[in-house]
Amino acid sequence: MLDLAPRLETLLALEPIEGWRAWSLTSRRGFTHLRLRPIAGRSHPWPPMREAEARCKLARMHEAPNPECTCGLHGAHDPDMLRRAKSPSVIGTVALWGRVIEHEFGYRGQFAYPQRLRLVCHLCLWRWGLRADPPTVVVRVHRGRLVPLCDEHLAVSGRYGFPIRPLSDAREIEIRLLDTYAVDLLPLEGLLSKTPS
Repeated sequence: MLDLAPRLETLLALEPIEGWRAWSLTSRRGFTHLRLRPIAGRSHPWPPMREAEARCKLARMHEAPNPECTCGLHGAHDPDMLRRAKSPSVIGTVALWGRVIEHEFGYRGQFAYPQRLRLVCHLCLWRWGLRADPPTVVVRVHRGRLVPLCDEHLAVSGRYGFPIRPLSDAREIEIRLLDTYAVDLLPLEGLLSKTPS
């Protein structure tokens, strides 16, 4: 078993620590009840208007985060790390506090809440990084998952048989998401200034 404890220090963060994060996005029919969800697994959605609290998904008997486990609410140091996320719908900054563990790529926190959010075409993000064009439409796919796409990738998706179900305007969904979580839009200037040249 890999022993992470000697290298990782747990601190108590009374002031929030900012990290970068990617989420998937779900809704009910009619694009209502928007919820941010972790990219991996079938974790619970991030609750709007209150903090998310970390739990160990391996049913271990310890508080999350723990230096000897990978549990906790994650935030990356570098926004370019978000390119590696599996099919994100939303990217943004997240405030982490409580018990926080800093590691090589970012942080794992006990409590977290999104600070600034932006819808993203995951194909553009993967290909061009944070300099990607913003999405223009949002497609609803299986189990209420929402997939924002730019016009180019919407056309490609249709040609290759991606299930194009009800569409909604990306800007409208983004505004509703920001209202749901009572946060600000992640400015493009912030993204571009953080991107390595």
